[in-house]
Amino acid sequence: MSFGTTYRIHSGAVTTSGNTQATPLKVSFNREAVFFLKVTAISGTLAVEIQTYNRLTDTWHKLAVFSTKSTVCQDEGFIEYGIGEKVAIAYTLTGTATFSMDVHVK
Repeated sequence: MSFGTTYRIHSGAVTTSGNTQATPLKVSFNREAVFFLKVTAISGTLAVEIQTYNRLTDTWHKLAVFSTKSTVCQDEGFIEYGIGEKVAIAYTLTGTATFSMDVHVK
C-alpha cells in the first residue's frame, strides 16, 4: 500500500533550456519524494536538476541531478528528508526533447 500523492511538474516538448520555478510544487508537509523522469523523444542532450527553494534567501538550490539523457528512457530518483518547502526542476537542453517529470510525495 502506497500513501501519498503524485503530481506532474512538467510535460511536453522543449526546444530551449528552462525551469518550472514560476510554478513550483509545494511540498512542505511531506517527508520524502520519488521523482519520475520519462523522456519520450530527444535529439541532443537533456540534463534535469531537482531544485528546492529557500525563502529566507529567495533563491533556488540544487537538491538532486539526473544523469544527462541522450536517448528515450525512464529514470527515477528518491529523496528522503530535506525536500524543503517548494520544489521545481531546471533543465539544460541541446537540441529538442519531449519529457515529463512526475513526483510522488508522502
